[in-house]
Amino acid sequence: MIAGVLLAAGDSRRFGRVKQLESWDGEPLMARAARSFIDAGLDPVVVVVPMLPAVRASLAGLPVSVVENRDPGRGIGRSIALGIGALPEGAPAALVGVADQPFVDAAVIRRLCAAFIPGRIVTPRYGAHGGNPRIFDRRFFPELVALGGDVGGQSVAATHPDAVLECDFAVRIGLDVDRPEDLERLRGH
Repeated sequence: MIAGVLLAAGDSRRFGRVKQLESWDGEPLMARAARSFIDAGLDPVVVVVPMLPAVRASLAGLPVSVVENRDPGRGIGRSIALGIGALPEGAPAALVGVADQPFVDAAVIRRLCAAFIPGRIVTPRYGAHGGNPRIFDRRFFPELVALGGDVGGQSVAATHPDAVLECDFAVRIGLDVDRPEDLERLRGH
C-alpha cells in the first residue's frame, strides 16, 4: 500500500492570496488534490497545511490526516519532513505531491503507482521535464525527513539516479498554478 503526502502549506506569495482555496471545477484546489489521492487508493493520506482554519476546513469530511506546518516560511523541505514523519512506521512507500497541479488526477496517480517497484523512486516526466508527484520507497524516508529550506524531493531523486523510474505524461498534466493568471490559462487547456 502506497501512502500519500500532499503538500499544501505554501504561503502563496506569488499568488497573492490563499491559493489552496482557489476553486477548480467547483472545489478548492487542495480538496481536489486530496480527493485524487484518495480516489487513487493511496492510504493513508497525510495533508500538510498552514495554520489557517479555512484551509483545514476545506478538507472536512475527507479521510485524511492533517498536519500543520507552523512555519511554512522554512520551505517545502520542512513540509516534506513533516508529512513523511506523520506516516505510519510500516508505510512501504509514499507518493509526495502538491496541491496546485489540477490535471494530476486519480488516473495519473494510479499510473504512477502501477510503475512503482520496491526500492525505487517513480517520477513523472512531462515532455522534457520531470516533476511532481513522485513516489519514494521507504528506504529514502530518512533523506526526505532530513530535507530543509526550499529543497524538495527532486534533490533526493537526483542523488539516486540509478533508483529513478520515469513515467511519461503529456506536458499539460504537469502544469501548475503559481499566479492568478495561471488559473485562467489552465482552464483553457
